[in-house]
Amino acid sequence: MRNSEPYVKLDEGLVSRKIFFDEQIYAEELERIFARCWLFLGHESQIPAPGDYMTAYMGEDPILICRGSDGVVRAFLNSCRHRGMKVCRADRGNARQFTCSFHGWTYTNTGELRGVPLGKEAYGDRLNKSSWGLLEVPKLAVYGGMIFGNWDAGAESLDQFLGDLRWYLDVMIERQLGGIEFVPGVQRYSLNANWKIASENFAGDTYHLAYSHGSMFKLDIRQINPANPSFRDKETEYFNIGLDNGHGMTGVVFGGERYRVDRLLAEEYGPEVVEYVEACQEKLLKALPKHQAGVYAPSFSNMFPNLSFNDFSALRPIGFYLWLPKGPGRIEAWNWCGIDRDAPQVIKDQARVDFSRIQSVSGIAAQDDTENFEQVTEATRGVIGQQLDFNYQMNVGQPLLDGPADCPGRFAPYISETNQLNFYQYWAELYDARRVTKNVNG
Repeated sequence: MRNSEPYVKLDEGLVSRKIFFDEQIYAEELERIFARCWLFLGHESQIPAPGDYMTAYMGEDPILICRGSDGVVRAFLNSCRHRGMKVCRADRGNARQFTCSFHGWTYTNTGELRGVPLGKEAYGDRLNKSSWGLLEVPKLAVYGGMIFGNWDAGAESLDQFLGDLRWYLDVMIERQLGGIEFVPGVQRYSLNANWKIASENFAGDTYHLAYSHGSMFKLDIRQINPANPSFRDKETEYFNIGLDNGHGMTGVVFGGERYRVDRLLAEEYGPEVVEYVEACQEKLLKALPKHQAGVYAPSFSNMFPNLSFNDFSALRPIGFYLWLPKGPGRIEAWNWCGIDRDAPQVIKDQARVDFSRIQSVSGIAAQDDTENFEQVTEATRGVIGQQLDFNYQMNVGQPLLDGPADCPGRFAPYISETNQLNFYQYWAELYDARRVTKNVNG
């Protein structure tokens, strides 16, 4: 088994291009990273009632998430225990049971094997149904309505894995008056790129904004970036923040600056929206310490390995972006639009428009990003291209910044590459760990 040493050289700020294309490295990622990390599966608002279900992926493994008839949320490998057929081929719905369309084995929405055609005639007493239920994801946790799963029964808790990222995500969650809900449906598209290229982009690549998205910021569309001080006030101090376990955030602003911009823009919508923004701020100040509430909206972030967020404003949608690996040079992107359940209808309507306009599959920013991801892949996948390294040397050897007091993380300038190196440092740690995943079968 190989290790990361030839590929990730943190002290030099170099990462080999081979880790984005090598088939063996990709196969080892599926085992060492996607079978061991906490992975995003969906949101509780998508399965609110008993019997509701949706399908997802953990790495390349298809997953069935159900709110059972008993009201408990569970996740299973979406694969019949008989011959492996998917037991559920719909994206979402409501069902008391799932019948495999290959040989007819039937499972309850709590995972038990209920029916086997010709069971007595074919198996006699040799088939113990209680041992042949759907394979359940051994660790499941819900945080802020978000559902996460982990195949490793011996893994640390979700809270431990999130670490200080939770300090910032708590701001996003606590600001919602009625909690986050997902607009029904998921936008999906495929692109020719490696999952790491997309994830590290959200973890800390602000360097590309002025160049890749320059034309977008020249458009006269207020909703593109209504609460991003970096494009309104050049004196505002904002940071990239590296966190343990490979998580990263970028464009974080402290001291209530984003709230002040939100409050100003709310006046354009009228008294109802002004009252709403003020209520969001009041809720934050009651729930969190003042210095934490002052973040208001934590901007861009990536939860290692492959879940990205953007949250700029109470007047904007919260974007959830999942980069599903489909091979070393292929991603399936799943995008959701998150909104506050109790936001004024005018803000909900605007959020849907903004999400479609900017970061959705047809959005202005998403088209810029996906073209970057695919063109990088096209230009570096060849025999000669893979002999080179990617350069992350921007801040190598430079001291970190002093962030605001009592705010967690490793602070770096807004234009920096420390978060990318933080991402690959954790990638290397997991890649070099050779312990075997402890699933439900031991």
